[in-house]
Amino acid sequence: MKRSPFKMFRSLYFCVFIMALICCFSCKKQDDWLNIKNNKSDVTPQTLQDFQAILDNDVVFNDLNSILGVIGTDNIYFPDTKLDAENQVTRNTYLWASDIYQGALSADWVNNYQAVEYANIVLDGLEKLPTAQRSTVTAQNIKGQALFMRSFAFYQLSQLFCKPYVLSSAGSDLGVPIRLSLDVNQKVGRGSVKQVYDQMINDLKIAIPLLPLSAQYKTRPNSSAANALLAKVCLSMADYQNAYTFADAALKENATLLDFNKLNISSTAPFPSFAQNNPEIMWYAYSYGLTATICNAKATSRISTDLYNSYIPGDLRKTTYFISDGAGAFRPKANYSARPYNFCGIANDEIYLIRAECAARNNYVTIALADINALMKYRLSPDAFVAFTSTDPVTLLNKILAERRRELVLTGNTRWEDLRRLNQDSRFSLTIQHEYHGNTYILAPNDKRYVFPLPQDEITINHLPQNPR
Repeated sequence: MKRSPFKMFRSLYFCVFIMALICCFSCKKQDDWLNIKNNKSDVTPQTLQDFQAILDNDVVFNDLNSILGVIGTDNIYFPDTKLDAENQVTRNTYLWASDIYQGALSADWVNNYQAVEYANIVLDGLEKLPTAQRSTVTAQNIKGQALFMRSFAFYQLSQLFCKPYVLSSAGSDLGVPIRLSLDVNQKVGRGSVKQVYDQMINDLKIAIPLLPLSAQYKTRPNSSAANALLAKVCLSMADYQNAYTFADAALKENATLLDFNKLNISSTAPFPSFAQNNPEIMWYAYSYGLTATICNAKATSRISTDLYNSYIPGDLRKTTYFISDGAGAFRPKANYSARPYNFCGIANDEIYLIRAECAARNNYVTIALADINALMKYRLSPDAFVAFTSTDPVTLLNKILAERRRELVLTGNTRWEDLRRLNQDSRFSLTIQHEYHGNTYILAPNDKRYVFPLPQDEITINHLPQNPR
């Protein structure tokens, strides 16, 4: 897909800016450039334009997001020959091996902490500006963006490398390092799960009033996206009242849904391109990583049979999302990235489903029904759509969770995140089974392998305690 002139300009601007930093990185630790004494002004970001350019680095903040969890779910499977040809990280993740990386780089760890570091550079730089400049609308918007980006990175880390949030143990369960400083000499251990979540919540609450109602570009967060991310955080904590409140706030600013009846669903590219501005997307992000495995028409993975068969006749998502592999199975075709990569951003469909789920759990039945029917009207053909009317809370909740799986199958790590949180409730816990060369591999509910191991470098160099597998 052709890049927009803005993205080309900002990428060029950032490349020119970052080349000066690379000269310093080549012989020093990643952060040491901040301490350079000679020509410091040449390489240290100092202006609001510099800070915005850092946040507009789409490679760091929008392109390298995590989809590793998807491989370990019940949404996909691999034929033996396809998994044979995969890299060791993909294969080990699919089989829930004790050692995922086997010495290889953990891109999910490194990329997210790179985003944290860049956000910290911006936040640190803003604090050094004169008070009058720091208080401008532009500066405050930049601060809100940096807080959002850091929170999104911590959220992804929390869903892979931390135990699921459980109220009774979150204060003692090991989280991830909460690095908020640029001081490379500062040793940061693993905070608790509660501390990680508290940091995300506090940062996002600060960010919301600083961000505009409408961002100039979808790669920059607005206040809707920050409210939506806060709703996701609260949902993963089983804090259904606050998740409802923040999802509702996000949708009050923009509740547009894409009508699949108006798409050319048989096309290999049915969704609006980035330049065409999908109105349902609050914040745009995707993942380069593992794309051949997960989402494009040459994918080595296949959509699980039970999931594919769960779409009723007339459900437009079945043709929009998937394509036949010519051998009786189906593989991913298209998603909201409008590229051959998984969509990892935030869109209104997910937030409708969060509000609906939390409304059902809080016995706001009328709201839950309105939300699920609003979504389904735009996902089913007119002949297939029949409004869901059951007011039984359990039946309604089951319907919403089933539609959540069908709707968000190609969105980030949502299925992995849902399995982790829903396993805490015996009504929804699942045992997952993968097959490989005649062997059966099992992932039981609340298995310790729902937490990925930390990279070995973090254990060796920073002496962080490892997650048990």
